[in-house]
Amino acid sequence: MSKPDFYLLIVFLSIFSICRGIPDSNEMDTSAYFLPQEIPGNSQLLINGRIWINQHEKVVGDQFLISSNFLPGSLVFNGRKYSDINIKYDILNDELLLALSYKPVIILNKEMVDSFILKIEGKPYNFINLGNDKDLPVKGYVNVLYNGPTALLVKYVKKIQPLGFEGKRDLFYQEHSIYIRKDTTIFQISGKRDLLEYLNDRSMELKYYIKSNKLRIKKKEPETFIPILNYYDRLRATGKD
Repeated sequence: MSKPDFYLLIVFLSIFSICRGIPDSNEMDTSAYFLPQEIPGNSQLLINGRIWINQHEKVVGDQFLISSNFLPGSLVFNGRKYSDINIKYDILNDELLLALSYKPVIILNKEMVDSFILKIEGKPYNFINLGNDKDLPVKGYVNVLYNGPTALLVKYVKKIQPLGFEGKRDLFYQEHSIYIRKDTTIFQISGKRDLLEYLNDRSMELKYYIKSNKLRIKKKEPETFIPILNYYDRLRATGKD
């Protein structure tokens, strides 16, 4: 074989090898394949999850919280913390997706995810995994907005409305539910009335606090519940009657 032919063979084999390593774009999302990032430390535990395949390409919108892009965050997985990773949260299926350089997108093993943080425009979203306890009114990943003696939890969900987009295509839409944890019990609440009912040992003080501070509690804005829970915890801590 002549030298020119030998060099052409080397080039051909190199191109063939590279192409074999790139999955078919019709099989799965390739948007995160070439992120310039690797998981620090021992990542073998992380990548034993399932490969993610987009099953909803024809639905208008996306199934993710806040953004369909991978976001910077951190993760506690089987008791070990991983920082500076790229993740996104599929709230249709309640699954956490991980991006690794030059690898397919991975659905993390949910049973091993303890908690994770997503950073969106500098704001942290702190999620814990409540697991699948049948006795709890909420399961899976929940955002902890307030964590004192009581806690404020939000569960985000996306659903699909058939033919919801111009009557022609299916459409994603988002909902959320609000829960409070008091002592060891978790309750779902829909507004001020539910909140005061479950915090009934201090309901009079809370009513006065809400009125005097002109607080407005809105289900659409779960953060508006935080000042009331914070005040309730302070009342209980001081033992004020």
